[in-house]
Amino acid sequence: MDAKKPLIEVNDQEGSNRVQLPSRSPSITNSQVEMTYSSAPLPPSHDEGHELQRRNSKGFQRLDSTEPSRSGTPQNANYYSPPPGQPYYGTPPPGQPYYGSPPPGQPVNYGPPPGAQPYYGQPQYPLIQSIEVLPPRGYNRPLYLRLLIGPIQTPIFSYISALAMAAMLIYEFVKYHNLTGGVIQTNPFNPMIGPSFQVLVNIGARFTPCIRPVPSFPENTLIGNCYANESSTCSVQELCGYESTPNQSFRLILPIFMHAGVVHFLINMLTHLRLGVDLERELGTPRYVVLYMASGIWGFVLSAMLSQNLSASSGCSGALFGLIGYMFIDVLINWKFLPHPVRDLMSLLFSTIISLVLGLLPGLDNFAHIGGFATGLLIGMVIAPMRPKATRNIKIATWIVRAVALVILVVLFAISIREFYSAEDPSKICPDCKYLSCLPVNNWCDPV
Repeated sequence: MDAKKPLIEVNDQEGSNRVQLPSRSPSITNSQVEMTYSSAPLPPSHDEGHELQRRNSKGFQRLDSTEPSRSGTPQNANYYSPPPGQPYYGTPPPGQPYYGSPPPGQPVNYGPPPGAQPYYGQPQYPLIQSIEVLPPRGYNRPLYLRLLIGPIQTPIFSYISALAMAAMLIYEFVKYHNLTGGVIQTNPFNPMIGPSFQVLVNIGARFTPCIRPVPSFPENTLIGNCYANESSTCSVQELCGYESTPNQSFRLILPIFMHAGVVHFLINMLTHLRLGVDLERELGTPRYVVLYMASGIWGFVLSAMLSQNLSASSGCSGALFGLIGYMFIDVLINWKFLPHPVRDLMSLLFSTIISLVLGLLPGLDNFAHIGGFATGLLIGMVIAPMRPKATRNIKIATWIVRAVALVILVVLFAISIREFYSAEDPSKICPDCKYLSCLPVNNWCDPV
């Protein structure tokens, strides 16, 4: 016998007859969800008109088709074989209570078969149903390749960065308590339920006079409400914590992991732990870290260039907008393979517009949102996976787009950083750009 087809041996009650049946396993195809039905063949026919019939739990026995069962009814009286071309079992469709013609003297409607054999036709081995959900594309890659470009099972960076942000938020509350004796800022009240502006700057929020010298705000400029009450003051140098010259470039990176309060943290975590986790699993940790961090960093670079000098900001919103920008590229690449591409694109566009409009409210840094979104679009063109079933021409065009986007991204970073540090006053680079991050009502856009 073939070793690849193991046999199932079933002994009869007397132990004298042995039937060998080839075992079968459900087949698997390459569709996303496949349901494959298979059943063992009918028992072999024989000259004496016998058949294999299960009697209670004592195995299979040879029993004449006309021999009465223990219930007093003929065996298989209530079972009918389906017509040719309808190889299914179970309850017949509505209005079709049976298959075939009933024997003489039997009622027309039999209903479901009795016992543990819910099928029609002569008793067979139970129906085998196999449901398989195929893994995402790329899971057959070697381990080292999956660690580099995905897909992966555990989004390490998403979880670790979320824990780091939570730890940083706790540190902010501890710092605020040490400096002021309170828990959250109440005068004026911080709607994000967190520490004050001055404490956030002291910890490491994005604050232009701490990153580079600003002629209009020298190091001896006094800042009010620092820290205990409104009458207390401190200099810019004391607030930032530098020694002689402001050169704290880390304030373009550290604020990604800071938040203005509990509300701010929870809102960002909704996207960070949902969209971020899914994208990291798809892209792999290295590509996702590049997308996340580059979007967050350039968002704060643009904010430092265009914001008012005395405005501070923190949070991972710029990085999250970079993820949204990548999603636009992902939808366009997989346009022909999505069930509802127009709906997906319109949903992304609507949510992005709403988020940018909300960024015009006071206390929100829309420059970081815009910068992160633009960076996400460009990085998405560079790191997005190749389109499925791409032809040779599409592959060539994809690599050309990747090269152009990478050049634009590098030039964008280089020019913006150079302009930020070389300008005499960064807030004068584009004075009217302030309206991208505020509404001209109640002096929201006026410089402090």
